[in-house]
Amino acid sequence: MTQPVRGAGKDKKVIGADLGANMPRSLKEQMKLLRVGFFFFLVAVFVGQVFAAKASSVCLRIAFPEIIGNSDVARGAEIYRQDMAEAGLCIEPVMMPLSRSVLETNHGSVDGIFGWTEDLVSLVNVPLLRSSIPVIEVPVLLITRDPSVRRIKDLKDQVLGIWLGFDWAKKVSDGHKNTVEIPGGPIMMQKMLFAGRIDAMLVDGYSYSHMLDLSDYAATVLKNNKVYSWLREEHRSQLTAFNAGIHLYRKRFGDAVSN
Repeated sequence: MTQPVRGAGKDKKVIGADLGANMPRSLKEQMKLLRVGFFFFLVAVFVGQVFAAKASSVCLRIAFPEIIGNSDVARGAEIYRQDMAEAGLCIEPVMMPLSRSVLETNHGSVDGIFGWTEDLVSLVNVPLLRSSIPVIEVPVLLITRDPSVRRIKDLKDQVLGIWLGFDWAKKVSDGHKNTVEIPGGPIMMQKMLFAGRIDAMLVDGYSYSHMLDLSDYAATVLKNNKVYSWLREEHRSQLTAFNAGIHLYRKRFGDAVSN
């Protein structure tokens, strides 16, 4: 319905005053759909921003080896956390026995592992991402009571101790039949060596540098291990920051302990 407007001369009509009433039904339905669609678009944008904010604040749980009696592991974990934060990635170090870290990675209880050689992929049943460079490079040392022992084959029937969960140690032990896997790591192995319960042990250079005085024992470098940091595949979007954090860690800490 139109409304008259008084002015000079004859009445005029207000254009558009009755547009909704005269609008074709199909056009009104299109306008309604457009308004509904725009509403859901705004909702989607808002929800996306919320999820993006949550994603950026997620802290990844990274498994670190629990070494009995070694407080420097905690110090190294804190340096790692700080360097990751500087690179833009929040991580939470979680201390646990090495063998358990594989299980927790499989179950998704942790999002990655601080350090493991490339054979980790054969131990887990989930896809993993490896850091672009080693987090650390360490020598593998054979520590023995007998200085004439320079190779695993020289041990004969002597007892060799290796760290439980280290697949590389099994490989280096070369099938030595008198091999004992020790859950407490290098510190426990050292105590067993001192007590005469084992005759030799395999340790990495980092662990060796934090042990008690072993000057009365022979140490032979058998090989060098490249150790990488790992993430579960679903965190691929964090890989760039993760690698940047590894570079910082190597610069500030890793290089110092690998020499």
